[in-house]
Amino acid sequence: MFDIGWSEMAVIALIALIVIGPKDLPGTMKTVAHWMRKARSLTREFQSGVDDMVREAELDDAKKALEATRGGNLQKTIGNAIDPDDEVGGEVRSVEREAQRSDEAAGAAPSAAEGSADSNADRASATMVTQPANVAPPHSLTPPAEGGASDSESAPASSGEEGSKQTA
Repeated sequence: MFDIGWSEMAVIALIALIVIGPKDLPGTMKTVAHWMRKARSLTREFQSGVDDMVREAELDDAKKALEATRGGNLQKTIGNAIDPDDEVGGEVRSVEREAQRSDEAAGAAPSAAEGSADSNADRASATMVTQPANVAPPHSLTPPAEGGASDSESAPASSGEEGSKQTA
């Protein structure tokens, strides 16, 4: 703590013995030890107080952040975290405007009412996404049993085929 070696301690003890005297030295050492304990106790108490203040400050910051998200600004907060400069949002809005302009220009081109209805239907069918009939992967689909054969009858035939494949 103070970087005092044994030689320095011996010099201090010798000086204390000479100055204080052998009769009062034990009482003085007891008093010094008492004050050292008290100083350490005050240091510990001060350190714990500082730690508590830091912990409370961190909790206050966390509480403020939580209250900011509770105020209905969660979507705005997430948007700011993902795109703080609003570059992506601006690009999306400009693409939407261009698409709207092209739709308006395409809608104004056909003059007949039938022609515009047909073009709207064509545009709707062009943008419609169709899903495949079989959603499961092909290896998980089993063909239906033909001729009313049960699973137990078809199982030996398939295992026999596998056995012949393994021996070949």
